Amino acid sequence: MLKDKTAIVTGSTGICKAAALGLAREGVNIAVTYLTEKDEQAAEDTIKQVESMGRRAISLPLNVCKLNEIERMVDGVLGEFGRVDVLVNCAGICTAVLAENLTEKQWDLDTGVDLKGLFFCCKEVFNRAMKKQKSGSIINIASVLGVNPIKTNPIYSTAKAGVIHISRYLAIEWGPYNVRVNAVSPGWVATEMLIEFQKSGKSADPHSVTRSVPLGRFGKPEEIADLITFIASERSSFITGSNVIIDGGMIAGIRLASLVDGKIQML
Repeated sequence: MLKDKTAIVTGSTGICKAAALGLAREGVNIAVTYLTEKDEQAAEDTIKQVESMGRRAISLPLNVCKLNEIERMVDGVLGEFGRVDVLVNCAGICTAVLAENLTEKQWDLDTGVDLKGLFFCCKEVFNRAMKKQKSGSIINIASVLGVNPIKTNPIYSTAKAGVIHISRYLAIEWGPYNVRVNAVSPGWVATEMLIEFQKSGKSADPHSVTRSVPLGRFGKPEEIADLITFIASERSSFITGSNVIIDGGMIAGIRLASLVDGKIQML
């Protein structure tokens, strides 16, 4: 159902990489984006893996806070593949800080990446590809923290709540063009960033986070990617305007974790 379609995945590590590889396994051609030199290396590694599956792939530089770079990125994808069938807005940033200490610079950077940049990626891809095609699936990566915020995440929680609601709004406006827009809200996922944080010893109890999850473990990036692939496909053709939570039961469960003074604590 996805064979020979084209997907843009913003970001190149963690869930972003898993999403790109998951879509490629279904026969999708992939465009991934990167920001830093380290991200570029991760993007190149993803491209090699995608090409080993017999699919085409490109990587493009992108600072989602800059609208001209979003336009240039979409130009590059359309120039290479001629269409965009799937957009996975996965690039994100999270600054741990109390609201009373939050600076304007921190607010502008985090909301610029997590919400503003995400919206303009949606807008450019819709206006320049999906509207004309009269088809497309946009998956915006939100977070359970956009549903239930935790202490020290005022910007991230607020921005991810915005991602959920802009996804619902765009589903209403763009539905007549057969363009579906959904949010996916992961809980704690074993990405490189979280694993390194645990190894660093900043958490007094390495198992403190997983105790907040009824299933008793972190999610895997590949599990999030499987959900993304399903929502991208025609198997979910009547799903739009939804926020799909994938968190091992954390929201329905017992306790949430909070980052306080560099240590993960339970609420």
